[in-house]
Amino acid sequence: MSIDACYEGVIAKLTDEGKILEISKKLISLQTNSARVLFVYELIESLKAFPKVLEVKKDDNVSTYYRNQGNLFFKATQNYEALQFYNLSLIHAPLGTESYSLALANRSAVLFSMKQYDECIHDIVTVFAMEYPRDLENKLSKRKSMCENFILKNKEVKEDSTKTNFQVGEILKFDHERDKTYICASSKLQVVFNDEMGRHVVAKEDIQVGEILAHENPYLAVVLKSQMLVCCNYCLSRDLNLLPCKSCCFALYCSKECSEKAWKEYHRVECGLLATLVHMKFTKLELLALRIVIRARTDHKNWPELLQKIVEIEKNLNTPLRGCENLGDNWVYDSKYYASIHTLESNVEKRSVSDIFQKSVTAAVFLKFLIENTDFMNADDAKHHNWVKNWVAGTLLLHGMTSPTNMHGIITNTANKNGDYVDELNIGSAPYPFCSLINHSCAPNVVRYSKLGSAEQNLVALRPIKKGMQIFDNYGSHYAIEGRRSRQESLKFQYKFVCCCEACINNWPTYLEMRRSKNVPVQIQKRKNKLLDANSINKLQKGDKGTALKLLKPLCELMELLEPYCPCLELADCQESFKQCLAICEGVVPYGKLIEWNAIPPKVK
Repeated sequence: MSIDACYEGVIAKLTDEGKILEISKKLISLQTNSARVLFVYELIESLKAFPKVLEVKKDDNVSTYYRNQGNLFFKATQNYEALQFYNLSLIHAPLGTESYSLALANRSAVLFSMKQYDECIHDIVTVFAMEYPRDLENKLSKRKSMCENFILKNKEVKEDSTKTNFQVGEILKFDHERDKTYICASSKLQVVFNDEMGRHVVAKEDIQVGEILAHENPYLAVVLKSQMLVCCNYCLSRDLNLLPCKSCCFALYCSKECSEKAWKEYHRVECGLLATLVHMKFTKLELLALRIVIRARTDHKNWPELLQKIVEIEKNLNTPLRGCENLGDNWVYDSKYYASIHTLESNVEKRSVSDIFQKSVTAAVFLKFLIENTDFMNADDAKHHNWVKNWVAGTLLLHGMTSPTNMHGIITNTANKNGDYVDELNIGSAPYPFCSLINHSCAPNVVRYSKLGSAEQNLVALRPIKKGMQIFDNYGSHYAIEGRRSRQESLKFQYKFVCCCEACINNWPTYLEMRRSKNVPVQIQKRKNKLLDANSINKLQKGDKGTALKLLKPLCELMELLEPYCPCLELADCQESFKQCLAICEGVVPYGKLIEWNAIPPKVK
């Protein structure tokens, strides 16, 4: 059963009993999130509609099945698919067994075929350090030797790559003085408040195109199911030597450090629930809500300490210190502290009763799982039991509402079958509390980009920004690719506001409707055409990092010159090329087919 089927089943039963209107009126009358969730909890309980928690244990037979699937793809030289099946084999193998070592040994073979020689050696060394079938020794030793020879031959190539990565780091370095309160942001930015815009960000001084304005790591991240087999489930590293959680069949980590951090922060609680969470197809935003609630508790020694912290956080809700953490001499707004997450806008007053009911069903299901299948709710003192239940119930709903309007996707570019890096790849989602303070425009003046293999986000000026101007991000509805009516409907539905940006007020044309501007001076036209000639465009499409590095600065200069003529085709071309350069410099993903797999593995003997 999926979570959607669970919700639809509840609605169907209430409809049959003629209780929809009665339940809606009752839900509307409740004033707190905890009351809403506990009401729905009792309702689902009375309908006997709660889903059961599933269990998936590590199993030699399942591991062997997935290893054999990997072998079929490996023989067909479909290496990326084979790698994922070998990771499935590894994740299902009981620790220390022959199945475990065989999964690693076979993965080393596909890594060799992919010319990932360092990673191949790493897997072989791991196999040699454990119990493994001795008939593998000669084959693995020979493979290891071949890798070492290839590494020596390719030493210069590796040095060139290291040099290029250093150049990227220098160009995209965030070296501004930082704000003393909003410590991930440049001191050129200021957070202000008014009744119309709420909390928002403005420029304290003039900002040029290309300036990096913020560098933010999230409170935590959730990896999409499609990416769980190819990146670290904690830090999102694209490490090829991922190793599994010792207990469950779902989490892979790039290091012992990431495994231990995840366990301490949230995985200890969710580990036994992951089979159910994946099988029921909870969305990334729903899973973020659950994980945030768990992390809020594990960030504190016990429930009473969290209770004290919540009281402190909520005292500051209507002050300039909203979301800030007291560090003694200074108050800081920092994503590593729960205060910045707890105070994000939920827009509860703008939500329909059906939306609140659906999110309350999800929160109630999570609450049921936590109560009956974990020790998460255990209070050290009996007097805190009711507070714990109320707080967890209400906060699951709170973050079920803050997630759709505040969380950000972790996205990069990936190649299609032709080798062109023109497709978007969604990797995960995470809360970035500073970036969440930035309002939307369909014609934004900043762009966010992610560093591949991490969850960090950087904020870069996409247009010149004058002192006093507001900083505007884009929430997914951009004037160049979507008409005004469609944008307005999308933004109203998800974010609960009517957009009044310059592109909406002036009804700017989409890219396909634009024509080359007659007002752009000939010299600027020539400069743009020379910079973005067919050869350069083709190289960017192929993900050429050298070209991206070469174009970054000239594109920034051109965008400054073209700003007075906005909107125009020339500026749109430069902006999209600039975004492509950023994506290439921070890492893109080669073409590879992602496999389909189920949370509940096939029954094999």
